[in-house]
Amino acid sequence: MLSAQVFGQQTPERFWIAGRYDGNRVVVYFEKVQFEGTIASQACEIAPPVSDLFLNPVELPASYIAGFQNKPNAEHFAIGDRYDLMLGNGTIATIKLTTLVGYETDDDSFIGALGTLEQPNATLSSNGYYAVRRHVEAQRQRESGPKTAAEYRRYAGLIETPTGFDIEAQIARLLDLRMKMDATAAEQRVAGGVAPALKVQPFQVADGSLRYYVRAEWKSGREKGLQFPYSLAAWISPLPALHILTVEQRTTGNDDLGLPNLLNVVDLGAGRTGIIVEMNYDGSIELVLATYRDGASIKSMRVLQSIQVG
Repeated sequence: MLSAQVFGQQTPERFWIAGRYDGNRVVVYFEKVQFEGTIASQACEIAPPVSDLFLNPVELPASYIAGFQNKPNAEHFAIGDRYDLMLGNGTIATIKLTTLVGYETDDDSFIGALGTLEQPNATLSSNGYYAVRRHVEAQRQRESGPKTAAEYRRYAGLIETPTGFDIEAQIARLLDLRMKMDATAAEQRVAGGVAPALKVQPFQVADGSLRYYVRAEWKSGREKGLQFPYSLAAWISPLPALHILTVEQRTTGNDDLGLPNLLNVVDLGAGRTGIIVEMNYDGSIELVLATYRDGASIKSMRVLQSIQVG
């Protein structure tokens, strides 16, 4: 599903996922289309983006792109247009579209653009994935990002400070109990007695509250054949006591965690928290931009844009 809309406005508010293209540019896909075999004669090869999950676009002429912008609610983007790049933690930079691009797959294909940062020294977070919206002039004051701890608490974003050992120990115990509730008897025989390996990502929602996204794997070394380590991911709140809000289950049978990977957390404004997540399935990857909601799994959250990678 691509780009849900917020109604009640003259111009529907839309959000898209952007990936870092190089040191000063990002790539964003605005619309899902069907090229029907016509792209080859129009395309000009360009270098692949730095963000390795973000497809390999080709440059396309404006006349070709225009043919896909006549649908209702289609985004009418063009070279020179400006958009807001939402980096996370309340920081917004402005990009100007400089190259029109597209990407074709056997199923879904996309049209979009490369956007060049108007502020060359704008800090791009190392994860390389961001949200984009139409440019709002009033937001220019946030381009340099919050300056104080109090200002940071006003916006959603990932927290770079490592989680303390005591909190991680509590989370491990909490998830171990959950594993014993959810795992089959056979899975418990393999995972039981093994401390889970954790990846803990603290983040802040738009009201300033702390949350954790945690991926956990119980790898005993006793797995055989096609049996993989037991794994799950959980959204956790620390108050009033540390507790699980909801869990995410393995989405692939491949020999990896098979769990949603949280790439970035951004502030969407109006008290909304956006999450950018990599979803792995057998044979494909999906990038999802969704509105975070306590107690909801990713599949139950409001999806603003999704891009099928493979």
